Amino acid sequence: MADLEVRFCGVKFKNPVLAASAEPTLSSENMKRVIETGAGGLVAKTVTDSEAMRRLTKMSKWRYLDEEHNVCRGKVPRLFTFYGRSGLAEEEPEVWMEELKEAEAAAHENDCVVIGSVGGTGVANWVKLSKMVEDTGVKLIELNFGCPHPSEMEGARTGMLIGQDKDTACEITHAVAQAVKVPVMIKLTPQVADLVEMTRAVKEAGASAVTLMNRFVGFCLDIETGKPYIHGWAGVGGPWVKPLTLRWVSKVHTSIEIPISGTNGAYDWKDVVQFMMSGATTVQLCSVVMLKGYSYLRKVVEGLNAFLDRKGYKRAEEIIGVAARSAMSYGQMETLPKERAVIDRERCTDCERCITSCFYNVIRVVDGHVTISEACRGCGICTCVCPVPGAVTLETSSR
Repeated sequence: MADLEVRFCGVKFKNPVLAASAEPTLSSENMKRVIETGAGGLVAKTVTDSEAMRRLTKMSKWRYLDEEHNVCRGKVPRLFTFYGRSGLAEEEPEVWMEELKEAEAAAHENDCVVIGSVGGTGVANWVKLSKMVEDTGVKLIELNFGCPHPSEMEGARTGMLIGQDKDTACEITHAVAQAVKVPVMIKLTPQVADLVEMTRAVKEAGASAVTLMNRFVGFCLDIETGKPYIHGWAGVGGPWVKPLTLRWVSKVHTSIEIPISGTNGAYDWKDVVQFMMSGATTVQLCSVVMLKGYSYLRKVVEGLNAFLDRKGYKRAEEIIGVAARSAMSYGQMETLPKERAVIDRERCTDCERCITSCFYNVIRVVDGHVTISEACRGCGICTCVCPVPGAVTLETSSR
Protein backbone atom coordinates (compact mmCIF):
# COMPACT_ATOMS: atom_id res chain seq x y z
CA MET A 1 0.00 0.00 0.00
CA ALA A 2 1.35 3.42 -0.98
CA ASP A 3 2.17 5.98 1.70
CA LEU A 4 -0.46 8.71 1.34
CA GLU A 5 1.22 11.07 3.79
CA VAL A 6 2.20 14.52 2.51
CA ARG A 7 3.98 17.42 4.15
CA PHE A 8 2.48 20.86 3.66
CA CYS A 9 4.26 23.84 5.22
CA GLY A 10 5.96 21.36 7.52
CA VAL A 11 2.62 19.99 8.73
CA LYS A 12 1.94 16.27 8.27
CA PHE A 13 -1.30 15.26 6.55
CA LYS A 14 -2.11 11.54 6.58
CA ASN A 15 -3.45 11.98 3.05
CA PRO A 16 -3.86 14.94 0.66
CA VAL A 17 -7.68 14.91 0.52
CA LEU A 18 -9.28 17.86 2.31
CA ALA A 19 -12.75 19.34 2.72
CA ALA A 20 -12.74 22.98 1.59
CA SER A 21 -14.00 25.94 3.60
CA ALA A 22 -17.75 25.91 2.95
CA GLU A 23 -21.01 24.48 4.27
CA PRO A 24 -19.48 21.04 5.04
CA THR A 25 -17.28 22.80 7.63
CA LEU A 26 -19.65 25.49 8.95
CA SER A 27 -19.91 24.04 12.47
CA SER A 28 -18.02 21.79 14.85
CA GLU A 29 -20.61 19.09 14.18
CA ASN A 30 -20.00 19.29 10.44
CA MET A 31 -16.24 19.34 10.85
CA LYS A 32 -16.43 16.22 13.01
CA ARG A 33 -18.29 14.48 10.21
CA VAL A 34 -15.41 15.32 7.86
CA ILE A 35 -12.92 14.02 10.39
CA GLU A 36 -14.79 10.72 10.70
CA THR A 37 -14.37 10.01 6.97
CA GLY A 38 -10.61 9.67 7.26
CA ALA A 39 -9.89 12.79 5.19
CA GLY A 40 -6.43 14.24 5.71
CA GLY A 41 -7.77 17.59 6.80
CA LEU A 42 -10.32 20.35 6.42
CA VAL A 43 -10.51 24.10 6.12
CA ALA A 44 -13.04 25.56 8.56
CA LYS A 45 -15.71 27.99 7.45
CA THR A 46 -14.21 31.49 7.35
CA VAL A 47 -14.59 33.53 10.53
CA THR A 48 -15.35 37.21 9.98
CA ASP A 49 -16.07 40.48 11.70
CA SER A 50 -18.39 41.44 8.82
CA GLU A 51 -22.03 41.35 9.85
CA ALA A 52 -23.01 41.52 6.17
CA MET A 53 -21.07 38.34 5.38
CA ARG A 54 -22.63 36.57 8.36
CA ARG A 55 -26.12 37.59 7.22
CA LEU A 56 -25.43 36.31 3.73
CA THR A 57 -24.91 32.77 5.03
CA LYS A 58 -28.39 32.86 6.55
CA MET A 59 -29.69 33.55 3.02
CA SER A 60 -27.72 30.76 1.34
CA LYS A 61 -28.92 29.60 -2.08
CA TRP A 62 -27.40 26.77 -4.17
CA ARG A 63 -28.20 25.19 -7.52
CA TYR A 64 -26.61 22.36 -9.47
CA LEU A 65 -26.87 23.02 -13.21
CA ASP A 66 -26.51 20.52 -16.06
CA GLU A 67 -24.49 20.87 -19.30
CA GLU A 68 -27.17 23.15 -20.73
CA HIS A 69 -27.23 25.21 -17.54
CA ASN A 70 -30.70 24.02 -16.59
CA VAL A 71 -31.38 23.39 -12.90
CA CYS A 72 -30.88 19.71 -12.07
CA ARG A 73 -33.85 17.72 -10.77
CA GLY A 74 -32.76 14.42 -9.27
CA LYS A 75 -29.92 13.62 -11.66
CA VAL A 76 -26.74 15.68 -11.56
CA PRO A 77 -24.21 15.12 -14.39
CA ARG A 78 -20.47 14.63 -13.86
CA LEU A 79 -19.58 18.01 -15.32
CA PHE A 80 -22.12 20.07 -13.41
CA THR A 81 -21.97 23.79 -12.75
CA PHE A 82 -22.25 24.75 -9.10
CA TYR A 83 -24.06 28.06 -8.83
CA GLY A 84 -24.58 29.48 -5.38
CA ARG A 85 -24.37 32.17 -2.80
CA SER A 86 -23.35 31.94 0.84
CA GLY A 87 -21.38 34.06 3.24
CA LEU A 88 -18.89 33.31 5.96
CA ALA A 89 -19.25 31.75 9.43
CA GLU A 90 -22.57 32.83 10.96
CA GLU A 91 -21.31 33.07 14.53
CA GLU A 92 -19.65 36.04 16.16
CA PRO A 93 -15.86 35.43 16.27
CA GLU A 94 -15.81 34.65 19.99
CA VAL A 95 -18.53 32.03 19.56
CA TRP A 96 -16.90 30.57 16.44
CA MET A 97 -13.66 29.99 18.33
CA GLU A 98 -15.44 27.53 20.59
CA GLU A 99 -16.63 25.63 17.51
CA LEU A 100 -13.09 25.61 16.17
CA LYS A 101 -11.64 24.39 19.48
CA GLU A 102 -14.10 21.52 19.58
CA ALA A 103 -13.26 20.51 16.01
CA GLU A 104 -9.53 20.79 16.66
CA ALA A 105 -9.80 18.49 19.67
CA ALA A 106 -11.63 15.86 17.59
CA ALA A 107 -9.14 16.23 14.76
CA HIS A 108 -6.20 15.74 17.11
CA GLU A 109 -7.63 12.41 18.25
CA ASN A 110 -8.09 11.24 14.66
CA ASP A 111 -4.86 12.43 13.02
CA CYS A 112 -6.68 15.04 10.97
CA VAL A 113 -5.53 18.62 10.35
CA VAL A 114 -7.89 21.55 10.91
CA ILE A 115 -6.97 24.71 9.02
CA GLY A 116 -8.50 27.90 10.35
CA SER A 117 -9.88 30.41 7.85
CA VAL A 118 -10.09 34.18 8.29
CA GLY A 119 -11.87 36.97 6.40
CA GLY A 120 -11.60 40.37 8.02
CA THR A 121 -12.58 43.90 6.98
CA GLY A 122 -9.44 45.85 7.88
CA VAL A 123 -5.80 45.08 8.60
CA ALA A 124 -6.26 45.27 12.37
CA ASN A 125 -9.24 42.92 12.24
CA TRP A 126 -7.44 40.44 9.99
CA VAL A 127 -4.66 40.31 12.58
CA LYS A 128 -7.03 40.10 15.54
CA LEU A 129 -9.06 37.28 14.02
CA SER A 130 -5.95 35.38 12.95
CA LYS A 131 -4.52 35.50 16.47
CA MET A 132 -7.83 34.29 17.86
CA VAL A 133 -7.83 31.39 15.40
CA GLU A 134 -4.22 30.53 16.24
CA ASP A 135 -5.12 30.38 19.92
CA THR A 136 -7.57 27.54 19.21
CA GLY A 137 -4.61 25.28 18.44
CA VAL A 138 -4.89 24.95 14.66
CA LYS A 139 -1.65 24.28 12.79
CA LEU A 140 -2.34 26.47 9.75
CA ILE A 141 -4.34 29.57 8.89
CA GLU A 142 -5.87 30.30 5.49
CA LEU A 143 -6.61 33.94 4.67
CA ASN A 144 -9.66 34.09 2.41
CA PHE A 145 -8.78 36.58 -0.34
CA GLY A 146 -11.03 34.77 -2.80
CA CYS A 147 -14.66 34.72 -1.65
CA PRO A 148 -16.54 36.03 -4.72
CA HIS A 149 -19.59 37.56 -3.04
CA PRO A 150 -18.21 40.82 -1.58
CA SER A 151 -17.89 42.13 -5.15
CA GLU A 152 -21.70 42.28 -5.25
CA MET A 153 -22.19 43.65 -1.74
CA GLU A 154 -22.01 46.97 0.06
CA GLY A 155 -20.06 47.28 3.28
CA ALA A 156 -18.17 44.01 2.93
CA ARG A 157 -14.64 44.83 1.81
CA THR A 158 -13.16 41.37 2.16
CA GLY A 159 -12.69 38.23 0.04
CA MET A 160 -11.93 38.80 -3.63
CA LEU A 161 -11.89 42.58 -3.17
CA ILE A 162 -8.69 42.04 -1.19
CA GLY A 163 -7.40 39.42 -3.63
CA GLN A 164 -7.74 41.85 -6.53
CA ASP A 165 -5.78 44.58 -4.75
CA LYS A 166 -2.14 43.52 -4.64
CA ASP A 167 -1.01 46.23 -2.24
CA THR A 168 -3.78 45.56 0.28
CA ALA A 169 -3.34 41.80 -0.05
CA CYS A 170 0.36 42.12 0.68
CA GLU A 171 -0.22 44.50 3.58
CA ILE A 172 -2.64 42.08 5.25
CA THR A 173 -0.47 39.04 4.51
CA HIS A 174 2.58 40.71 6.03
CA ALA A 175 0.70 41.91 9.10
CA VAL A 176 -0.82 38.50 9.83
CA ALA A 177 2.37 36.55 9.10
CA GLN A 178 4.22 38.77 11.55
CA ALA A 179 1.53 38.41 14.21
CA VAL A 180 1.11 34.62 14.29
CA LYS A 181 3.55 31.73 14.62
CA VAL A 182 1.70 29.17 12.47
CA PRO A 183 2.13 29.12 8.67
CA VAL A 184 -0.20 31.43 6.76
CA MET A 185 -1.69 30.33 3.44
CA ILE A 186 -3.53 32.66 1.08
CA LYS A 187 -6.66 31.61 -0.81
CA LEU A 188 -6.62 33.62 -4.03
CA THR A 189 -9.36 34.72 -6.40
CA PRO A 190 -9.04 33.68 -10.07
CA GLN A 191 -10.37 37.06 -11.11
CA VAL A 192 -7.01 38.76 -11.52
CA ALA A 193 -4.75 39.17 -14.55
CA ASP A 194 -1.97 36.86 -13.35
CA LEU A 195 -2.13 34.46 -10.41
CA VAL A 196 1.58 33.74 -10.69
CA GLU A 197 2.40 37.38 -10.00
CA MET A 198 -0.17 37.58 -7.20
CA THR A 199 1.31 34.44 -5.64
CA ARG A 200 4.80 35.88 -5.91
CA ALA A 201 3.64 39.08 -4.23
CA VAL A 202 1.97 37.42 -1.24
CA LYS A 203 4.91 35.04 -0.81
CA GLU A 204 7.29 38.00 -0.60
CA ALA A 205 4.89 39.54 1.94
CA GLY A 206 5.18 36.47 4.17
CA ALA A 207 2.78 33.80 2.89
CA SER A 208 3.94 30.22 3.43
CA ALA A 209 1.55 28.70 0.87
CA VAL A 210 -1.35 29.48 -1.45
CA THR A 211 -4.74 27.94 -2.15
CA LEU A 212 -5.60 28.01 -5.85
CA MET A 213 -8.32 29.00 -6.44
CA ASN A 214 -11.69 30.30 -5.32
CA ARG A 215 -14.79 30.53 -7.51
CA PHE A 216 -15.69 33.08 -10.15
CA VAL A 217 -18.67 35.42 -10.06
CA GLY A 218 -21.20 34.27 -12.65
CA PHE A 219 -24.68 34.87 -14.00
CA CYS A 220 -27.03 32.02 -14.88
CA LEU A 221 -30.66 32.36 -15.96
CA ASP A 222 -33.86 30.70 -17.08
CA ILE A 223 -34.77 31.74 -20.61
CA GLU A 224 -38.41 30.68 -20.11
CA THR A 225 -38.96 33.14 -17.30
CA GLY A 226 -36.34 35.66 -18.36
CA LYS A 227 -35.04 35.77 -14.79
CA PRO A 228 -31.73 34.77 -13.21
CA TYR A 229 -31.47 31.70 -11.02
CA ILE A 230 -31.52 32.44 -7.27
CA HIS A 231 -32.38 36.07 -8.06
CA GLY A 232 -29.05 37.31 -9.46
CA TRP A 233 -25.29 37.02 -9.58
CA ALA A 234 -23.58 34.25 -7.62
CA GLY A 235 -20.41 32.26 -7.25
CA VAL A 236 -19.81 29.75 -10.01
CA GLY A 237 -17.57 26.69 -10.07
CA GLY A 238 -17.74 22.92 -10.34
CA PRO A 239 -15.89 20.16 -12.22
CA TRP A 240 -16.03 22.01 -15.55
CA VAL A 241 -13.62 24.65 -14.23
CA LYS A 242 -10.83 22.14 -13.49
CA PRO A 243 -8.68 22.91 -16.59
CA LEU A 244 -8.68 26.61 -15.67
CA THR A 245 -7.64 25.86 -12.11
CA LEU A 246 -4.96 23.41 -13.21
CA ARG A 247 -3.50 26.03 -15.51
CA TRP A 248 -2.71 28.25 -12.54
CA VAL A 249 -1.68 25.40 -10.25
CA SER A 250 0.83 24.22 -12.86
CA LYS A 251 2.05 27.72 -13.69
CA VAL A 252 2.63 28.62 -10.05
CA HIS A 253 4.30 25.25 -9.39
CA THR A 254 6.77 25.72 -12.23
CA SER A 255 7.41 29.41 -11.53
CA ILE A 256 7.61 29.78 -7.75
CA GLU A 257 8.79 27.52 -4.96
CA ILE A 258 5.74 27.55 -2.72
CA PRO A 259 3.34 24.82 -1.48
CA ILE A 260 -0.05 24.77 -3.22
CA SER A 261 -3.42 23.55 -2.00
CA GLY A 262 -5.64 23.04 -5.04
CA THR A 263 -9.39 23.60 -5.14
CA ASN A 264 -12.26 24.43 -7.52
CA GLY A 265 -12.85 21.62 -10.00
CA ALA A 266 -11.99 18.43 -8.11
CA TYR A 267 -14.75 15.80 -8.28
CA ASP A 268 -13.13 12.41 -7.67
CA TRP A 269 -9.83 10.63 -7.02
CA LYS A 270 -8.79 11.07 -10.65
CA ASP A 271 -9.12 14.82 -10.23
CA VAL A 272 -7.07 14.66 -7.04
CA VAL A 273 -4.33 12.92 -9.04
CA GLN A 274 -4.56 15.58 -11.75
CA PHE A 275 -4.33 18.39 -9.22
CA MET A 276 -1.29 16.79 -7.61
CA MET A 277 0.41 16.05 -10.93
CA SER A 278 -0.14 19.73 -11.78
CA GLY A 279 1.66 20.81 -8.61
CA ALA A 280 -0.76 20.72 -5.67
CA THR A 281 0.32 19.03 -2.45
CA THR A 282 -3.20 18.90 -0.99
CA VAL A 283 -6.56 19.04 -2.75
CA GLN A 284 -9.74 20.56 -1.31
CA LEU A 285 -13.20 19.31 -2.29
CA CYS A 286 -16.49 21.15 -1.77
CA SER A 287 -19.30 20.93 -4.34
CA VAL A 288 -19.09 17.15 -4.74
CA VAL A 289 -19.19 16.70 -0.95
CA MET A 290 -22.33 18.84 -0.84
CA LEU A 291 -23.74 16.67 -3.63
CA LYS A 292 -22.80 13.18 -2.43
CA GLY A 293 -22.30 13.61 1.30
CA TYR A 294 -19.38 13.26 3.69
CA SER A 295 -18.79 9.53 3.07
CA TYR A 296 -17.70 10.37 -0.46
CA LEU A 297 -14.44 11.74 0.92
CA ARG A 298 -13.53 8.23 2.06
CA LYS A 299 -14.10 6.91 -1.45
CA VAL A 300 -11.80 9.58 -2.86
CA VAL A 301 -9.02 8.58 -0.47
CA GLU A 302 -9.51 4.92 -1.33
CA GLY A 303 -9.47 5.64 -5.06
CA LEU A 304 -6.26 7.64 -4.77
CA ASN A 305 -4.60 4.84 -2.85
CA ALA A 306 -5.68 2.23 -5.39
CA PHE A 307 -4.30 4.33 -8.25
CA LEU A 308 -0.92 4.80 -6.59
CA ASP A 309 -0.68 1.07 -5.93
CA ARG A 310 -1.66 0.19 -9.50
CA LYS A 311 0.96 2.54 -10.94
CA GLY A 312 3.67 1.37 -8.57
CA TYR A 313 4.14 4.63 -6.68
CA LYS A 314 5.49 4.18 -3.17
CA ARG A 315 4.50 7.62 -1.90
CA ALA A 316 1.80 10.12 -2.83
CA GLU A 317 4.37 12.91 -2.85
CA GLU A 318 6.06 11.30 -5.86
CA ILE A 319 3.36 12.53 -8.22
CA ILE A 320 3.39 16.18 -7.17
CA GLY A 321 4.13 18.31 -10.22
CA VAL A 322 5.16 15.52 -12.60
CA ALA A 323 2.83 16.71 -15.38
CA ALA A 324 3.57 20.40 -14.85
CA ARG A 325 7.30 19.79 -15.16
CA SER A 326 6.72 17.85 -18.38
CA ALA A 327 4.77 20.68 -19.99
CA MET A 328 6.47 22.39 -22.94
CA SER A 329 6.37 26.04 -23.92
CA TYR A 330 4.87 26.92 -27.29
CA GLY A 331 8.38 27.62 -28.55
CA GLN A 332 9.62 24.21 -27.44
CA MET A 333 6.69 22.55 -29.20
CA GLU A 334 8.04 23.83 -32.53
CA THR A 335 10.90 21.37 -32.20
CA LEU A 336 8.60 18.34 -31.95
CA PRO A 337 8.39 15.88 -34.88
CA LYS A 338 5.54 16.71 -37.26
CA GLU A 339 2.46 14.52 -37.20
CA ARG A 340 -0.26 13.73 -39.71
CA ALA A 341 -3.48 11.76 -39.66
CA VAL A 342 -3.45 8.34 -41.32
CA ILE A 343 -6.48 6.24 -42.28
CA ASP A 344 -6.68 2.49 -41.67
CA ARG A 345 -8.43 1.35 -44.84
CA GLU A 346 -9.65 -1.87 -43.26
CA ARG A 347 -11.46 0.01 -40.50
CA CYS A 348 -12.59 3.17 -42.26
CA THR A 349 -16.26 3.07 -43.35
CA ASP A 350 -15.96 6.19 -45.53
CA CYS A 351 -18.68 7.89 -43.50
CA GLU A 352 -17.00 11.27 -44.21
CA ARG A 353 -17.51 12.48 -40.65
CA CYS A 354 -13.88 13.58 -40.52
CA ILE A 355 -14.35 15.77 -43.60
CA THR A 356 -17.02 17.78 -41.79
CA SER A 357 -14.53 18.73 -39.07
CA CYS A 358 -11.43 19.32 -41.21
CA PHE A 359 -11.06 23.07 -41.59
CA TYR A 360 -7.62 22.76 -43.20
CA ASN A 361 -9.31 21.09 -46.18
CA VAL A 362 -6.90 18.18 -46.44
CA ILE A 363 -9.46 15.36 -46.15
CA ARG A 364 -11.36 14.59 -49.34
CA VAL A 365 -13.13 11.76 -51.11
CA VAL A 366 -10.94 10.35 -53.88
CA ASP A 367 -12.18 7.47 -56.03
CA GLY A 368 -14.98 6.82 -53.55
CA HIS A 369 -12.78 6.68 -50.46
CA VAL A 370 -11.93 9.21 -47.76
CA THR A 371 -8.31 10.28 -48.21
CA ILE A 372 -6.00 12.48 -46.17
CA SER A 373 -3.35 14.40 -48.09
CA GLU A 374 0.29 14.87 -47.18
CA ALA A 375 -0.57 18.49 -46.30
CA CYS A 376 -2.24 17.33 -43.06
CA ARG A 377 -0.76 19.17 -40.07
CA GLY A 378 -1.83 16.59 -37.49
CA CYS A 379 -4.27 18.78 -35.52
CA GLY A 380 -6.07 15.67 -34.26
CA ILE A 381 -9.73 16.68 -34.58
CA CYS A 382 -10.49 13.86 -36.98
CA THR A 383 -9.27 11.28 -34.46
CA CYS A 384 -11.77 12.68 -31.94
CA VAL A 385 -14.86 12.74 -34.17
CA CYS A 386 -14.30 9.46 -36.04
CA PRO A 387 -16.96 6.97 -34.86
CA VAL A 388 -14.79 3.92 -35.54
CA PRO A 389 -11.98 3.37 -33.01
CA GLY A 390 -8.61 3.17 -34.71
CA ALA A 391 -9.88 4.08 -38.18
CA VAL A 392 -7.85 7.29 -38.14
CA THR A 393 -4.75 7.82 -36.04
CA LEU A 394 -1.86 10.26 -35.76
CA GLU A 395 1.59 9.20 -36.89
CA THR A 396 4.92 10.97 -37.12
CA SER A 397 5.25 12.56 -40.53
CA SER A 398 8.32 12.20 -42.74
CA ARG A 399 7.88 15.77 -43.97
